[in-house]
Amino acid sequence: MPTQLVPLSAGHEAALLALTLAPEQLPFTAHPAELLPELKGDPQRRGVTILDGGEVAGLFALSSGPHCEKYLSAPDPHAVAVSALSIDVSRQGRGVGTAAMRLLPTLVPALFPAARRVVLVVNQRNPGARRVYERAGFTVTNERQGPVGPQWVMSLPLPTGP
Repeated sequence: MPTQLVPLSAGHEAALLALTLAPEQLPFTAHPAELLPELKGDPQRRGVTILDGGEVAGLFALSSGPHCEKYLSAPDPHAVAVSALSIDVSRQGRGVGTAAMRLLPTLVPALFPAARRVVLVVNQRNPGARRVYERAGFTVTNERQGPVGPQWVMSLPLPTGP
């Protein structure tokens, strides 16, 4: 069974809490234990579970509004942000992250119908993450200062209409 993206559900939480992240990734992302409470009750943020072979492999958030605009130089009501991507260390290096990000053009419009692009930031000390996003079609559009150093702002245009 290939990589799939599904909306976060309560049935995924135990497996997500059991995910292990590589220690060198901890400065750059949030463990699901940190992200899950932030997602509850926030209508502008949606948790997305990554399944690999039908098993929970990771989590990320999709956000609109202020959660998204903090990454942009100007407000964009048609942008949705990806943040806090975390994939279990046992599944890294196998294309799971790239496959998940390649599914965004199908998933994002279903959850955020007004979306025309997906944005994210990557710390410049995390070139492996940048490569994952580039393989999925993201390009660097800007730079900014983040909480743990300089970041690349990356963008992926979404297809419009039929």
